[in-house]
Amino acid sequence: MFTGRMYKFDRFEDDLAVLLEFPNESNVLVVPTDDLKRDMKVGDVLLVDIKEEGFTISKVNKRTANKQKNAESLCSSQKINSYYIDYEHGCLVYTTAS
Repeated sequence: MFTGRMYKFDRFEDDLAVLLEFPNESNVLVVPTDDLKRDMKVGDVLLVDIKEEGFTISKVNKRTANKQKNAESLCSSQKINSYYIDYEHGCLVYTTAS
């Protein structure tokens, strides 16, 4: 689908932009405002690809952001509750939290 991670543009702090991982806001990424494009504003969802030479940042449309949000909520409701390795069959057996 896409490389990189999605972040919500949260705020400015001096010459930096503070981004929160989207949609769960559990991680923070701080990037120079010079890496942002003029049409990016607080509240936008951005796709950030971290490369050796710097950040590649692009704006994500609302449809894509909503798909990611729905997928994330589905995944978080299916977190692994317990697991064990079945060595005889060579597989991982797990139950999901409900």
